[in-house]
Amino acid sequence: MCGITGFNWEDKFLIKRMMASISHRGPDDKGYYTDKDISLGHQRLSIIDLSNAGHQPMENEDGSIIIVFNGEIYNYKELRKELKNYNFKSNTDTEVLIYGYEKWGIQGLLENIEGMFAFCIYDKNKHLLFLARDRIGIKPLYYYHSNEKFMFASEIKAIIENKDIPREVNLDVLNQYLMRRFSPWNETMFKGIKKIMPGQYAIFDLGKKELRIKHYWDINLEIPKINDKNKLIKMIKSLFDSAIQKRFMSDVPFGAFLSGGFDSTAVVGAMSHFVDEPIKTFSVGFVGDNISNELPYAKAVSEYFGTDHTEIEFNSDVIKHLKEIVWHLDEPLSDPAVVPNYILAKEAKKKVTVILTGDGGDELFGGYDQYKFMLWSNKLQHFPSLFRKKIIPFGINKIPKGILDRVYKYSSNTGEEMLTRFNRILSNPKDPAKVYLEMMSIFDEEERRKLLKKEILSQISDFDNYDKINKNFFNFKTDLLSRICYFDVKQYLPEDLLMKPDKMCMAFSIESRVPILDHKIVELAFQIPSRFKISGVNTKIIMKQALKDYIPDIIMKRKKQTFNVPIDTWFDKEFKSAAEGILEENSKLNKGFFDKREIDRIVSRFSASKLFYARQLWSIVNFNIWHETFIE
Repeated sequence: MCGITGFNWEDKFLIKRMMASISHRGPDDKGYYTDKDISLGHQRLSIIDLSNAGHQPMENEDGSIIIVFNGEIYNYKELRKELKNYNFKSNTDTEVLIYGYEKWGIQGLLENIEGMFAFCIYDKNKHLLFLARDRIGIKPLYYYHSNEKFMFASEIKAIIENKDIPREVNLDVLNQYLMRRFSPWNETMFKGIKKIMPGQYAIFDLGKKELRIKHYWDINLEIPKINDKNKLIKMIKSLFDSAIQKRFMSDVPFGAFLSGGFDSTAVVGAMSHFVDEPIKTFSVGFVGDNISNELPYAKAVSEYFGTDHTEIEFNSDVIKHLKEIVWHLDEPLSDPAVVPNYILAKEAKKKVTVILTGDGGDELFGGYDQYKFMLWSNKLQHFPSLFRKKIIPFGINKIPKGILDRVYKYSSNTGEEMLTRFNRILSNPKDPAKVYLEMMSIFDEEERRKLLKKEILSQISDFDNYDKINKNFFNFKTDLLSRICYFDVKQYLPEDLLMKPDKMCMAFSIESRVPILDHKIVELAFQIPSRFKISGVNTKIIMKQALKDYIPDIIMKRKKQTFNVPIDTWFDKEFKSAAEGILEENSKLNKGFFDKREIDRIVSRFSASKLFYARQLWSIVNFNIWHETFIE
């Protein structure tokens, strides 16, 4: 795990500044390479072959191919055997990429490697840069291309070390961020700075100054389903065991984040099965929070598997961390789970350098309550309009709020606002993108039109994105659950759920690995019929059956509990005055983007629906801190 940077001209001072800005990603070593056409930089976090032989940028024998690489290639030892005719000088996976590129070319290399990666290869003979990001998007890779200048880096802060790049807010992304809490597609909150998307590679022609981006991998949604349940169970178990074992590849201490949920428990259970010594595990909880605190479950799992366990508790005094968290994220990410992730990584660094996590199980195997809601609401499109608009709202008002809270990942006190949104969603269930996004949004379409100032709204090119999302994710000839999971795996997962552990762990020079998101497991997951994933109120059915040997009864029998961060409590306590101070200090900013009357209304309504409005305030506060940090 490392940090990579580069651009298509020679400037030793700039490349060093870029490297310094992301030195936290690789404090063990650093190096750079320049010539008249290129500058490449690398910050190394030593994981495999800790010797100087792993120094980057790394060259082939004649110096015609040079690489900077971030990530891990889990099958590099097998590939090395196929490359036995090449003269290897190290035991690293980096060198496999160099000679794999020489032997197989771009497509062949990308088809052969398994792992998480973001790299750039400079081919002197072909006069090009070849960049690639892993299939799932575990590793980030940003770029800027304008006026024949091309730059790339593991983090945006390195790119904006170039003072010629204007720091402007991307208003289309701001709009989507307020809805979806992250920056979707290939755009970022910085106008002009973009992302190589998961499963993509890029070729930059150094002579013509042209950039071409292509997909080399995607999930095939229209592949036939496998209907043999017993066969699927064996396949899941086999691939999961293999993914765990591959991720033991390390010359430094490793451990696991343990939430007490099914997925992280399965990871820890499998790790304990394959390793003799106790696994180092880390869990986080919130002082005084008895609703969403999972520490007792994590402790039970730790005792069951005999792990070397560390518990961390923290209180609502999170503002002292938030500014540094936003700096490490590069972009505003209004997922409050970044805070415990940051705290976990900080504590874990005292004992380990590599961490395994349980991310991905819900998205692949249908673990979320909102998936059940989508399947139910989809059936409503066959009902008459009068029934949907009159009878359903009446029935929804009779639903206990606790059920709605679970669907929306809220713990308490959603109030009338959530009922109003439910009614609005179910009045038109025929558009799956609209139903799903409106249901999951922080600010839905109507709320964003109130929050954003009119002059900002007039500059947004695609306000709701529904047509684009339906075209790219919901128009496939497959079942609805597969389409929803595909959407989450392609957008929500890489730009939110995977961005958190990468940026927060790398803040403390820790490498995070996600075995459930091995691309072979991902491909298999979309060959599983939906009835094997969700049936009635039961979720992740086949995954639970496949991995039951790794799950103690206390976890197998517990109800699904989403990892909730108690921001409603935070806004009620110490964080409230700090947040109001940020809003007040940035009143000038609010006048530029947000309607201050709407922010005042949200603050005044907070007590009526605490968690609903806490999430909205959290989004605004995070954007304000980001703007002050990076733009102002």
